[in-house]
Amino acid sequence: MPLTYTTNLGILNKVRDGLALRARRRIFEIFMQECNPNSNSLVADFGVSGHRSHPAHYFFEAMYPYRRNLTAIARASEGAHWLPDEFPGLTFLEADLRDIPLPDLYFDCGICNAVVEHAGTSEQQARLVHEVCRVCRCVVFTTPNKWFPLDVHTMLPLLHWLPSAAYREVLQRIGLGYFSEIDNLNLLDRRTFLTLFPPSRQNVLRQLGPQCFATNLICISTAIAPLNCGLSRKSRATGGGQAQRAPG
Repeated sequence: MPLTYTTNLGILNKVRDGLALRARRRIFEIFMQECNPNSNSLVADFGVSGHRSHPAHYFFEAMYPYRRNLTAIARASEGAHWLPDEFPGLTFLEADLRDIPLPDLYFDCGICNAVVEHAGTSEQQARLVHEVCRVCRCVVFTTPNKWFPLDVHTMLPLLHWLPSAAYREVLQRIGLGYFSEIDNLNLLDRRTFLTLFPPSRQNVLRQLGPQCFATNLICISTAIAPLNCGLSRKSRATGGGQAQRAPG
């Protein structure tokens, strides 16, 4: 069963997911502009969701045009093995993003959308970011902005601006104990987001929305060193990991 990322709003779930899809279409545009992939580029969606209830959950797979060189990566607990059946040509790799069984700079580019805030402590978040950067030349990371007035996970306003201990205690008291656990939700602001990235890379911060009320933070992280010219695309494509590719 897919992991829980947002509180259940009942009939309002579709409204929330529709708004999320609008933002993710813009994120997709940013990815295409910044990474400029072509049909030969090896591309990854790092941290896919197994949810099937709305296109917002699998927007990248639905929009990306070159699926035969696209790999979707998720932990077993996500239950995302259905993706290659839904999107023929796509490759699925079961892996924890903090320990990806692939060589350095295996992918040309990738996206890691709304994942890092669910990776645990700051140390665990940094480990995830560094590992994704290790295997990918150019990655677009996104995370909700902690200073946006509404937390899109709990749909509660302003509460997440409290000091962390107080915020988590209140969530426990109002029946949202799942989101009070740091392993499930650890929101980031601009400063803390940027500290997660390897200083050896070029890391450029962007955002969605006005300066004071940005909904999402975006960091485009690019390896400065060139790819190993002695490593052919064929050898990169067989460099490790257990992937499942759809037939045809």
